[in-house]
Amino acid sequence: MVDRTVVARVKRQREYRAAEGWEQVTVWVPTEADAEDIRKLARERRERAEALQGLSQEVKIVSPETEARIAAAIAEHGSAAYNTPSGAVLDLMTQLAAEDDLPSFSRAVIILARAKPANAAFVTAAVPPKVSNFLIRHRSISPAALMTWTNEHSGWADELKEAVRKPDQFERVVEAMVEAIKRETSNIDATMEVSEPN
Repeated sequence: MVDRTVVARVKRQREYRAAEGWEQVTVWVPTEADAEDIRKLARERRERAEALQGLSQEVKIVSPETEARIAAAIAEHGSAAYNTPSGAVLDLMTQLAAEDDLPSFSRAVIILARAKPANAAFVTAAVPPKVSNFLIRHRSISPAALMTWTNEHSGWADELKEAVRKPDQFERVVEAMVEAIKRETSNIDATMEVSEPN
């Protein structure tokens, strides 16, 4: 998303932060020294959030190893090694999907969104293509079957993006998608067998 003005960009970033539970505080203080103290405190609190302090309590059932992997990916935010600021998190999501760890995939999105709210929409938008690749590589769904199913079920991407914020539900939604695609594929195959002449 490209903002046409600085005001539009600031407004959008405020909306993202508010959606992730961040609070904006405006305060008047009598001196520049007091203002600097407030700025320092705000900077420390942002750094704590970005360092994921306390997030394992907010996002239940994150193993220490997974939390460390997520923290490392978020620490690489903006790294020149990637062509997008959230590249390390996107790579981690791909790895977690390859490990068949959909709950941790979901938790990585949740934690990234909390630590870097301005990137939440971008990372969430990557969920449907990553799940599509997961289905093809790890659930034996053919690309043709996936394309047919997604063309016939227009809300599938939005359902995944909404469910990714609820780890247990996310896994169920993905597995239900697998079953639906396989069921429809077998129905098509059965129909084709019946219609073929002997």
